[in-house]
Amino acid sequence: MKVAIIGAGPRGLWAAEALMERARQCGAQIDLTVFSDAPRTELSAPGAFGQSVPEQWILNAPKTIVETQLGPLDPDDELDGMFPPRRRVGEHLEASWDALEKHLPPTCALNFKVERVDALSPADGGVRVGAEQFAEAIIATGHAYDWPGSLAHDDLGELPVIAPVYPATNLDAVGNEDVALVRGAALTFIDVVRYAKAKVFYPVTRSGRFMEVKAYLDDDQAREAKPAIEAACCAILNCESLAELRDILVECAAQVLAVVGGKGTVDDIRAVLDGEDFTGDPVAELRASVAAASGETPWTTAIAAGVVFRETYDALIERVSFGGRETLGRADFDAFTSTMERVAFGPPVESASEMLALIDEGRIRTDAFDRGNDDLRDVANDVGATVVIDAVNAPAGVVEGTLVGNLVEQGIGQRYADTNALYVERDGTLVGQQHIAAAGRMNEGFILGHDTLRRDKHHVVDSWADRVSARAMADPERVHGLPPLEPKHFDWSDELLADAEACDGLLERFGSPVNVLNAEPMRNNIDELVAAGERMGVETKVFFARKANKGLLFVDTVRDTGHGVDVASENELRQVLDHGMPGERIICSAAIKPDRLLQLAIDNGVVISTDNRAEYDRIRALADAAGTTALVAPRLAPDPETMPPTRFGERLADWATHLTTPVEAVRVVGVHAHLHGYAAADRSAALRECMRLIDSLVKAGHNPEFIDIGGGVPMRYLEHEQQWRDYLDAIAAQREGYAAPFTWKSDPLTNTYPYWQEPARGTWLEQVLADGVAEGLRARGLRLHLEPGRSLLDGCGLILARVAFVKTRSDGLPLVGLEMNRTQCRTTSDDYLTDPVLVKRTGNSEAVEAFLVGAYCIEDELILRRKIRFPKGVAAGDIVAIPNAAGYFMHILESASHQIPLAKNVVWPGGELDAIDRR
Repeated sequence: MKVAIIGAGPRGLWAAEALMERARQCGAQIDLTVFSDAPRTELSAPGAFGQSVPEQWILNAPKTIVETQLGPLDPDDELDGMFPPRRRVGEHLEASWDALEKHLPPTCALNFKVERVDALSPADGGVRVGAEQFAEAIIATGHAYDWPGSLAHDDLGELPVIAPVYPATNLDAVGNEDVALVRGAALTFIDVVRYAKAKVFYPVTRSGRFMEVKAYLDDDQAREAKPAIEAACCAILNCESLAELRDILVECAAQVLAVVGGKGTVDDIRAVLDGEDFTGDPVAELRASVAAASGETPWTTAIAAGVVFRETYDALIERVSFGGRETLGRADFDAFTSTMERVAFGPPVESASEMLALIDEGRIRTDAFDRGNDDLRDVANDVGATVVIDAVNAPAGVVEGTLVGNLVEQGIGQRYADTNALYVERDGTLVGQQHIAAAGRMNEGFILGHDTLRRDKHHVVDSWADRVSARAMADPERVHGLPPLEPKHFDWSDELLADAEACDGLLERFGSPVNVLNAEPMRNNIDELVAAGERMGVETKVFFARKANKGLLFVDTVRDTGHGVDVASENELRQVLDHGMPGERIICSAAIKPDRLLQLAIDNGVVISTDNRAEYDRIRALADAAGTTALVAPRLAPDPETMPPTRFGERLADWATHLTTPVEAVRVVGVHAHLHGYAAADRSAALRECMRLIDSLVKAGHNPEFIDIGGGVPMRYLEHEQQWRDYLDAIAAQREGYAAPFTWKSDPLTNTYPYWQEPARGTWLEQVLADGVAEGLRARGLRLHLEPGRSLLDGCGLILARVAFVKTRSDGLPLVGLEMNRTQCRTTSDDYLTDPVLVKRTGNSEAVEAFLVGAYCIEDELILRRKIRFPKGVAAGDIVAIPNAAGYFMHILESASHQIPLAKNVVWPGGELDAIDRR
């Protein structure tokens, strides 16, 4: 899906990062184009953060607010001071764009166009930008460069005007002998006097006041003031009038003032909030503000009020945004925030101190300071100005002549009520539109507090990314993990999961969780392997690895197909024998074989995979004592020069030496190998080595009939290969620290099964037997034996568990509790990497992304370690299904800790207990 972002500044970067991160998490395919009217080396509005910004122009906020997907601005504290150069911020933004390009999801693309966009329009279910069609577009243009109120549009006679201030090169026209009349004395004014060479600056303002200087609580003060600030935040969220809001802030400021040992009364604080605290001497006020903020003198009421306003600002944003200010009296509230912006969002001590130094030097004069409402030509004449500098930036909201202004003029966008704010939904979509969104200063007046760099005050951009990425998904309503890993589908399980009553009935009857088993796919999987062997001219026998699932349904199935079972314990062997499996169709491959197990195998004619020479000697002794003959297949450990070392078996030469003479008590009927991994080439190499051992055994007088290469027959769990590639890319990005964590506590999941494998099963077996291997087996008259577990059980079972609760962790992280424990869906690998299925038993609710937690009383009791997205919500009483879990996941680690019963195993269709639970 094609998406456009208009603007490459901090907010455009945020939108791009958020969208690509959601694409990574949701598997969406996004072709993103970012439009900017400046190269990326300049970024944002001219002069804001680019490489041309003077070094002395610093950020007016702590460096800690600057954090992108790449990370924080200064993680190693290499920058001096709290307020970094804006140029350094720009370098971080540029590096963040580079990192975004480097870490793009595999199915996404990013294009960067240096092109000014003056118009866009809805068209054909999307939006047209110039001549190009997009499905979605978001406007993130930030500060307007030009606006009708700029002095660039005023007639000041022969007097030269510099408007706007940015980029800094605009100020190069100011000479050393110039007398500069500057409109505005706020933050842009500080940039002017730090760079321009004028002999003297005469600022003019409407308020006649400088901004208050920023002060900060130290760590001890912050801890002591925290209860008061938190209480104020809660009260602000519930306040019903502007008067009540003022009272809350006054009370909190008084408490903070007491914490820091400042001076002033409640009435003094109230006067600050009402804008009635002006002493009439702006320079004296600035001097007092600097002294208090730097700790030279006690805090003033204005300093305390500013700190409290900043510390509670997030709560205020939540309270008044999206129409909330209506209940506070919009006009009165806007006037109040205008007053408080001067108090709370002024310059840092360093910047204010420089202004004071220039005032003391006489380079900044305040003779005309309060004449901002006068005719500037008169003011300029009175002070002898030779140049006028406009240090007032374009206001927030809809600005005439900009892209947003044009959209409103065309009726594509709307102003909110009688304000100048662009009217948008909570995800930034323009009211009345579907595919055009805007985020930033154009929405101010409807949404409070748009900061250029901070990302923690609003959810508009993230909500937009959620909506757009969902639209780009193939199935946005499907429950999925982050990122999606859709399981393969099987008719029987799809039909069951579509029958909520049937699923609920199983849980009602047998408890939660319940393992549902179906053997029909097993027959198909066996046939696939046998047919592949036939195509290569090799007789192939399949021995179901019983350890993969204890359900006796599968023993009966493989018995009825004429194949066999691989057992790994005495109990497994006894159960298999009890179900009528002939001994010659059983192989005992247990890693540890007590004498009782060996004797049971010998007595019933079971082939024993003999791990080592000492075990062979024990078998011989037991068979001798019983006066019978044991059937064995010595387990070969392949050459460690050709494949990884293994604990299973012994080397070829050791077996050849030990088995030089056949004995009556033991008959060598084959050779066995137990290999790690799934590589066809490793199996081929092992078969060749096994054939060399066969040749030695035959030469010594033995008559082996088969080679058994054990399990490790690959299968695939997933419906889509690309999703597996996307997952591998996403987990790699998370491990690097770039992608937002989507696993529990950022678990790197370094040990997981390859959930997509090609070739698998039959095609894989043909590769194993290629290049002369099949010919070698035929020439020696040997059968091929396989011991698949997981691969035979592909599609043969699922787990159903009831949702017990939906809640949040203490830090707000959503959790969905299931009536099961983690051992009931776990192998020795880190996680089960297919998406669960939600069987709804309750109504739809708000979408949620949550972790599935279980019944054991430990913090890391996770059923699945990926976050799961429930697009239609999830609630207690719903049912979560874990598909295709029959192979190992149900039983290999199951535990009845806490005296919680083991899950019942139920055969479907029919809904009756498997024989393993009727014993």
